[in-house]
Amino acid sequence: MNTKVAIERCDVYEPEKLYLALKAAALAADFPSAEGKTVLLKPNIVMDSAPAKAVTTHPVFLEAVIRLVREWGASRILVGDSPGLQGPNFTARGCGLGETAKRCGAEWVDFTKGTMELDCPEGKIQRRFTVSKVLQSVDWVISLPKLKNHQLMYYTGAMKNIFGLVPSVTKSPYHVRYPTREAFASMIVDLNIAVKPVYAFMDAVVAMEGPGPSAGTPKQVGLVLASANLLAMDAAACTIVGYPAHLIPGNSEALARKIWLNDFSEIEYPLLKPEEVKVWDFVKLPFKKTRNQLLDFILPKPLKKLIPNKNPLPAIDHKICIRCTDCVKICASSAMSLKEQGSAKQIEIDKNRCIRCYCCHEICPAKAINI
Repeated sequence: MNTKVAIERCDVYEPEKLYLALKAAALAADFPSAEGKTVLLKPNIVMDSAPAKAVTTHPVFLEAVIRLVREWGASRILVGDSPGLQGPNFTARGCGLGETAKRCGAEWVDFTKGTMELDCPEGKIQRRFTVSKVLQSVDWVISLPKLKNHQLMYYTGAMKNIFGLVPSVTKSPYHVRYPTREAFASMIVDLNIAVKPVYAFMDAVVAMEGPGPSAGTPKQVGLVLASANLLAMDAAACTIVGYPAHLIPGNSEALARKIWLNDFSEIEYPLLKPEEVKVWDFVKLPFKKTRNQLLDFILPKPLKKLIPNKNPLPAIDHKICIRCTDCVKICASSAMSLKEQGSAKQIEIDKNRCIRCYCCHEICPAKAINI
């Protein structure tokens, strides 16, 4: 297994600087020949926000990766992602990624234009996924994550980014089925086993600290990362921003499978080491205890309801809520509703139904939902 993670400095979204930084990282981390390959580049688009908000992979980062992959011999390059609440004919116009893909000669793909069932016989808890049909027509999937905090999983990176291959609201039932961090992490690892992404380039030029993945604050980090080992990349990125890699549920679950790494000490750093570029003032999310994962699997639903979920509830700030009802649409547990309150309407949360997946917080365009 390739255990190299190349970390290179790049402090601005300038095309030539980013390209040279990514090329140096790719060479150091053994980016394979893409000769004749059809490659899908999978950026992170939680919502179609302006690049300056640091919600999405930056379009200049995508431009540099397209150039790099083409020089490595790719015959066809596709680009796509599917936000949690995707409208018809989504083109990623707001974040600039769709336009960048087309301008650079790649093809933008709408993940909702056809789905397929992807088997995962090696899966631990999920052995079949509903994913975008585009996977049938590509040789490689390359993950292009944005380094960010994540309200449910603490951190989101290369492996979590693959969840975007599950189109739009099709994601929501997975949150209901796997409500704890540990169970959701197991599902994400199963999905990575099924998809088999071959490489990842991480946009950590500007990351997101605080209540990510969409309501946090941009944070200058000034780095790009490259690796064929997505778990190793995630462990490195966690170390850079101050999370103990083994305490992130996705990392610990992936490590336990012994597919990508046997131990975090195996990771090789041919360029910079995480400790050399650590961001000491990065605002992280506090660790919370969740309901026992084993009980979630063995107890019937009526008994599960008797066990309190210790994760905090979302809370609506009605002063800034615009009542767009995106939270209602994305809530797979039907915990969110728009109700009459005197002469006005406001969003209410049924705390007995809420599974604390925080999809509502993630999707809210007004940042009106707090945890």
